[in-house]
Amino acid sequence: MSVSICFLGTGGARFVVAKQIRASGGMWMRFGGTQIHLDPGPGALVRALGTIPPQRPAELDAIVLSHKHIDHANDVNAMIEAMAQGGWKPRGVLLAPGDAWESESILLPYARHFVPRHEIVEERGGPYAINDVEVRASVRHQHPVETYGLHFRYAGTTVSYLPCTRYFDGLIEDYAAHKPDVLVINVLRYADSLDVDHLTLDDAKRLIAGIRPGSAIMTHFGTKMLERDPRRIAYDLEDELGIRVYAAHDGWTYDAVA
Repeated sequence: MSVSICFLGTGGARFVVAKQIRASGGMWMRFGGTQIHLDPGPGALVRALGTIPPQRPAELDAIVLSHKHIDHANDVNAMIEAMAQGGWKPRGVLLAPGDAWESESILLPYARHFVPRHEIVEERGGPYAINDVEVRASVRHQHPVETYGLHFRYAGTTVSYLPCTRYFDGLIEDYAAHKPDVLVINVLRYADSLDVDHLTLDDAKRLIAGIRPGSAIMTHFGTKMLERDPRRIAYDLEDELGIRVYAAHDGWTYDAVA
């Protein structure tokens, strides 16, 4: 039994996504035979079909959103249609926070009907079952829309995803309680004084050091992070923290054994 994460995109921030300096297709996760598309941003369907070998949307078991911002959810309706083969073969599970379903929903009403099971993600909610995968939600993040981290548990292995947020007290405790074997963390900012709800590199370092995952994977990079070379940053963090740290890149697959 294996666990893998294919990064269909590793770009974050408006400029990186708008110029596609890094792609923004989210992550295609496999837990044994269960396939989950997490945060299908702009270009997700094209990126999924363009991997070698290609991912197969018609075999998806679930689509999961951490939140409804465009860089995380723009292609959700396209992926729903692809998963359900144009609506002719409804299938799968759709997990998303409450405000993704409500007014100003990013989910088109007709596309929702192609997914038989809907789950509204709530703070510290779950477990939400996707076949033999259990998904639990984190504490609510500090971000302009309703946002939750997600903990995927399968065959004794936990993969935790820490999406966009401002650093705040309680994050470390919340994630550490799940004892993640792998922590995927969005690190948009290198270092700046902007008052925005995204992590800086120093925030990420503090989180990785406090959560102590088996390994950490940085993704969702802004321009300043890309200018500083995320791979070099990952090597430095690994030396400093004594934890295996990776910098994801477009098309890369991380493999773990469950």
